[in-house]
Amino acid sequence: MESAKKTPLYERHAAQGAVFGETGGFFLPKSYGDPEGEAKTVRESVGVIDISSRGKLTLSGADHIKFLQGMLTNDVKEKIPGTGVYAAILTPKGKMISDMRVFKNEDSVYMDTEPGTGGNIAELLRRFRLSYKAEVLDVTEDYCVFHVCGPGCGELIEKRLGVDIKQMEEYDHRACAETTVMKLNRTGETGFDVFFENRSAQKIWELLLENPPVPGLCGQEALETLRIEAGIPVYGKDMDISTIPIEAGIWDALDFEKGCYVGQEVIARIKWRGRVNWHLAYFEAQQGGSALPGDTLWVKERKVGRITSSTYSPTLGKNISIGYIRRELRDFREEIFIGGEHHADKTPNTVKITEKPFYSRFE
Repeated sequence: MESAKKTPLYERHAAQGAVFGETGGFFLPKSYGDPEGEAKTVRESVGVIDISSRGKLTLSGADHIKFLQGMLTNDVKEKIPGTGVYAAILTPKGKMISDMRVFKNEDSVYMDTEPGTGGNIAELLRRFRLSYKAEVLDVTEDYCVFHVCGPGCGELIEKRLGVDIKQMEEYDHRACAETTVMKLNRTGETGFDVFFENRSAQKIWELLLENPPVPGLCGQEALETLRIEAGIPVYGKDMDISTIPIEAGIWDALDFEKGCYVGQEVIARIKWRGRVNWHLAYFEAQQGGSALPGDTLWVKERKVGRITSSTYSPTLGKNISIGYIRRELRDFREEIFIGGEHHADKTPNTVKITEKPFYSRFE
């Protein structure tokens, strides 16, 4: 953690009582002392979360859209400026290298990736660029991002930043003065990323969070709880280089009409003629038990899945988790035991599969 960087807002967070941790190479608030309370604040009113460690890439040049069409699983070419898509980059075997949110502008594209991944993705894109006229820049360290979410987030954005968000759909984005506002679902609540240059950080903090003060500052621990409650998988925890997108259920990242991209043949073959062996699922702990990332799921003496993310949900008052279950057990509604790699490591703790994510009212 000694090599982690401080954002321009580090001192502001510290003055608010932030407990810091390393996220994607940056010091960001883990909490302000009460992560459960912070999560409840998002559900009840509005929260503001510093997510400045997220990877930030820009692509431009005469061929940047043509280049991305051959790299991404979703269609950027057909989007109009001011909109965007969810997408992934795959290996030739259809396994995930990364996912990202892609925002189209008049003459460029902005890509949002998981913390700590921006540099590697930029290098990969440069390596595959070949003769395409496309410039790839990693601007992760040049910008800050707040995620503003909760039932009161729209009113806060409109009053404090002057952005009319009423007609915005997911991935729509609008520039206003020194910020760009992007509508995104990161918590199951309506939410917006507020993107701005480092040089504007103090000004945007004051504009968004002061005069009068906004009490809803939240840290990374609350964000993790909220996204698990919403059943949102993230790369590096619930998806990795071994994951086929269809296993993770991220159908909105896939376009089956756009033509060829790396890994497209595998994905198309699974869609039309095949199937995957694993499916992302949501689990509720039973009788006050719990499950942890890495735990194996057992039915009788058979391994049937694994846990990838877990949390205590203050919204639901129980322990919940995300993981993978065997295809043939997707509709299994009996108790599933938690344990280690060997059956002898099985514990008394059990979980049950839920039919859908635990919580979502994103609009």
